[in-house]
Amino acid sequence: MDALHEAGIRAAVALQAGPPWLEHFWLFLTSHLDPNSMYTVCFPLARSLDDHVSMMVLWIALVAEWLNVVLKW
Repeated sequence: MDALHEAGIRAAVALQAGPPWLEHFWLFLTSHLDPNSMYTVCFPLARSLDDHVSMMVLWIALVAEWLNVVLKW
């Protein structure tokens, strides 16, 4: 488990040490693709386009939230 935590720390450091223009990219992603917008924006948009894709979006959001909780615990 320690190796997983160390890998996460190394990944975070590498992302933070990237070029300055990436800061705006990461801010955009974190503000527009957070779990709340996944359920309120992405899922309804995908639902209007295709039922199969919307179910994939919903499952991806659910699994991502579950992994987030489990890995933080």
